[in-house]
Amino acid sequence: MADPERKDIMNSLLTHPDIIRAEQIQVPEGWDPAIRLFSIRYRSSDCEVEGFAAFPPEGEGPWPAVVFNRGGNREFGTLRPGAVCRYAAAGFAGFGSQYRGNAGGTGLEEFGGADVDDVIKLADIALELPCTRKEGYYMAGHSRGGMMTYLAAARDSRIKAAAICAGVSDARIMYYSREDSMKQVCTELIGGTPEELPAEYDRRSATMFADRIIPPLLICQGTDDWRVIPAQAYYMDSALAQAGKEHRLIIYPGADHSLKGTGAYDEVIAWFNAHPL
Repeated sequence: MADPERKDIMNSLLTHPDIIRAEQIQVPEGWDPAIRLFSIRYRSSDCEVEGFAAFPPEGEGPWPAVVFNRGGNREFGTLRPGAVCRYAAAGFAGFGSQYRGNAGGTGLEEFGGADVDDVIKLADIALELPCTRKEGYYMAGHSRGGMMTYLAAARDSRIKAAAICAGVSDARIMYYSREDSMKQVCTELIGGTPEELPAEYDRRSATMFADRIIPPLLICQGTDDWRVIPAQAYYMDSALAQAGKEHRLIIYPGADHSLKGTGAYDEVIAWFNAHPL
């Protein structure tokens, strides 16, 4: 006989007006197999976007929601189910988006442009489910997902606290510090170079709008990260301090872009728990 709690969560996903598809899938190896994990497809503006949702192994909630923003671009660095299972294992309802145009979704990714709407729309959906708390939600992002988190944190007052791991805070630094292949990605997805489209790069740079950041921020950064060089974290730390924003910067000596081998994700959970709904 099916677990009635699982059926209720599935029904709430299937009956949400902006969820096109929801199907329960197998939890990846290494995570509690009792976690309730779903592949979802949802509407965002005129696009259809792929993503995942994961819920704790027991109970009906309501749980605080976390929206996790993936790194990479297009099919590089696609969101893996374990990224949301991490939060379900810690007692949150976890949600994540592939962003428009990726993993079979429709529309075009803009690397911090209109695709930020996909992140906020996913938060809308999360907060409308019966199994989540309504006082607000949390957001986390890694790498490019850090940029998405900064952008959402300047727009959405419902975010209670946010965490950025190895996150892009300055699109110009990202462009000039990376190899030619990444410069090409920026040119294709943003529409041009920093010289050609300075306003677009400024719009994607949280160092330029630190005064508009709403929630408390945690920034985790490794010193040996060559994809997002440590200067990005240092400049953002300074910008937030000058703006008088609550934040914390944690530096991990010797850690690379993955932050593997560090306590970064434990710090993220602790940061959220320190800012209760």
